[in-house]
Amino acid sequence: MSHVDGVVLRPLDEELLEALLSAAVAGADPAEVMPPVPGPEGWTAERRAAFRQFHRTRSLSAAPVERTWAVVVAAPERVVGAARLAPLPDGAVEAGLWLARAHRGAGVGGAVLRRLVELARAAGAAALVAETTADNAAMRRILAGLGATATVRGGAVTARLPLNGRA
Repeated sequence: MSHVDGVVLRPLDEELLEALLSAAVAGADPAEVMPPVPGPEGWTAERRAAFRQFHRTRSLSAAPVERTWAVVVAAPERVVGAARLAPLPDGAVEAGLWLARAHRGAGVGGAVLRRLVELARAAGAAALVAETTADNAAMRRILAGLGATATVRGGAVTARLPLNGRA
């Protein structure tokens, strides 16, 4: 369990997966939190099953391709999003984060990204890489505040923060 700025990161497990799905259904569009699934819009039964399967194959498998944490806030304690780190071929890690709408703009994202930087640094990653959109001014400010250098291509922004004195 990781703790910073009143926000706790708990390693994703089967129990937290259900709480994470509930947070996604209540406060996020499926396209914000998982790969596309054909069919009608919204949180259909198929999308809910695909959400579970996505996390089971990416983070909860015997050979995970990334580490995922449930983002938990207090008063009352509840899951409000997910954070992840995925290794990249160059020794960097890609960070990912989504938060339920009600918790955006409240400092939770900044706290989570600071903790992801700490976790990546402790794991010996060369750099932390994050992707966002050009119109996500809050995330771009957070990344710049951490010292990341951003590259903008059309509507996509890729930020890279060197860690451990490496690129």
